[in-house]
Amino acid sequence: MQTVSVSLPEKIYHRLQYAAQIAGKPLHEVAARSIAESLPPLMDSIPARYREEISALEKLDDKELWVISRSRVEEQSQRRYLRLLKKNRGPAGLREQEQLAPAELRSVADRVMLRKAFALLVLKLRGHRN
Repeated sequence: MQTVSVSLPEKIYHRLQYAAQIAGKPLHEVAARSIAESLPPLMDSIPARYREEISALEKLDDKELWVISRSRVEEQSQRRYLRLLKKNRGPAGLREQEQLAPAELRSVADRVMLRKAFALLVLKLRGHRN
C-alpha cells in the first residue's frame, strides 16, 4: 500500500465527503475507489491477444479515438450471432460448419467493445467528456 498526499479544491473535497457519507465508508476508501475506477487498466490485465492493438490506441489522436468510440458491431453480424445462439438451443443444434461461428462472432464483438471502452478512457484522461 502506498500513501499519496493530494491537495483538492474545496468543492471536490466536499463532494468526496458527501460520497463517503452516502456510502457509509471512510473518506480514504471512497477516494481510493474513485481513483481506481477512473484509471486505465494495466496492460497485463487485458487479454494477451488484444494488448498490442489496445496499446496502439494510446498513440492515436483524439479524432481517431472518437471514431473508434462510436464504432459498432455490424447489424448483420449481430443478427447472425443471435440466430446461431437460438438455433444452438434448439433440438437440432448447430451444423458442423456452424460450430465455430458463434465464438468467432463473439470475439469480434468483444474486440469492438474493448476498443471502444479503451478509446473512451483515453479521451477521458485527455480531458474530454462523452
